Amino acid sequence: MLMLLVINGISFHCQSITEYSLLSYISPVTHSVANTVKRALLIWLSVITFGNKVTFLGGLGTTIVIVGVFGYNKAKQIAPTVLVPSKSIKEVHSI
Repeated sequence: MLMLLVINGISFHCQSITEYSLLSYISPVTHSVANTVKRALLIWLSVITFGNKVTFLGGLGTTIVIVGVFGYNKAKQIAPTVLVPSKSIKEVHSI
């Protein structure tokens, strides 16, 4: 039992380090969306693997996650065409 706790702690530590290094490559919002999708997938994996019952609220929550992710991806595709790039810090300081 103690060995399982040690392995769990090491795994969580590695996950935390991976998330912090990942944040240097993606935005915090993208990371949050990916984390939400991960949680929804884990719920459905437990439903499939262990035969857990799906409640109305569980199904509704998963549907909201899926719709939200599609909405976020669509907004991310549209945003570069709508937003005008701002000046860089070097340009602002050189003025």
